[in-house]
Amino acid sequence: MSDTAADGGWVPTLPVEEIDSEFPSMVTADGVEMVLCRSDGGFFALGNICSHAYARLSDGHTEGNQVFCPIHMGSFDIRTGEAIASPCYEPIATYPTRVDGGIVFVCPVANPPKS
Repeated sequence: MSDTAADGGWVPTLPVEEIDSEFPSMVTADGVEMVLCRSDGGFFALGNICSHAYARLSDGHTEGNQVFCPIHMGSFDIRTGEAIASPCYEPIATYPTRVDGGIVFVCPVANPPKS
């Protein structure tokens, strides 16, 4: 039985202290690769692949509520997945998060991208 099936859809990822506010972390939940970001005391999970350059966002950085692609510096809102800075224009999926016992959990069922 997978962690998802055992815990109602939630998969444990990383302890909160291991998630940096400037550099996102790559996590995988039930085969879904995500980028995990920290901002304003909250944790946000998005699809890890840039919709423009197909680079891993986990190789980029975060500032405030944005995660930046490492190739062309396009950015996405970590709360909504909305493309903010060009050349990115297509949104990316976001995933629900929660914290329990000092661990960030994600649900690998995506929220629809905001357009």
